[in-house]
Amino acid sequence: MDLGLSQKVALVTGASAGIGYTVAQKLAVEGCHLVICGRNSDRLEQAYQSLVDSSTKIISICADAQNAGDSQKLVQEVITQFGKIDILVNNSEGATFSLEPIENIYDADWENVFERKLMGYIRMTNLVLPTMKSQQWGRIINIIGTSGKEPSSRLVKSGVANAALMNFTKTVATQVAKWNVLVTGVNPGLIDTPRHREYLEVFAEQEGKSVDEIIAGSNKMIPLGRRGLSSEVANLVAFLASECASYITGVTIPVDGGLSTSAF
Repeated sequence: MDLGLSQKVALVTGASAGIGYTVAQKLAVEGCHLVICGRNSDRLEQAYQSLVDSSTKIISICADAQNAGDSQKLVQEVITQFGKIDILVNNSEGATFSLEPIENIYDADWENVFERKLMGYIRMTNLVLPTMKSQQWGRIINIIGTSGKEPSSRLVKSGVANAALMNFTKTVATQVAKWNVLVTGVNPGLIDTPRHREYLEVFAEQEGKSVDEIIAGSNKMIPLGRRGLSSEVANLVAFLASECASYITGVTIPVDGGLSTSAF
């Protein structure tokens, strides 16, 4: 299926590894010109070198999309290089995996996760909207997470931020629909990424079990019986960015093997 993304300009944050990198890879295959950003310069360079052989134009910018100054410079550089922004994929890691009780989560902890993810997505959205409105076309896709809908005691901070992002996605979509700017969310479940492996190692240590035992136990909760792949998230993102999804906005779609459905 031709998604009609050739020559579209896509900005993907957190694209140096994991889901963000795979999304960038998929959009490049579909013909998008790309701007990828990340905080780790070495990993970002590796990601860039693996993508640069595609036939589309790709640039990398080392920046923290959760930092207000970096965000402004990032968006301005995209406009300078390409003259427009068609697609924004907001992608950021969530809060640190932990088991602290709610009374031990202090104001600074909440402020940190809200600044890292929630406010980062909000700032990036606000920065790209003027361009998207003026061209009467845009796609904003927020990579959120299932903990915003299915609370987890081990992800309480990111769960609260994710719930806010789901609300933000729906609200912004309503406000900007008349300019043909579509705003959607994607809720990855248990996806096999390096970041997820780090969570598993912490969890396994806390539980006194092996990582394989943790995986086997949690897979039993997933109707499809396995972890998801980054490519399965990226395929949905590419679809939502395309004209094939021209009548979809204001929704957040789970990619979790049926995990959220089985929770009810």
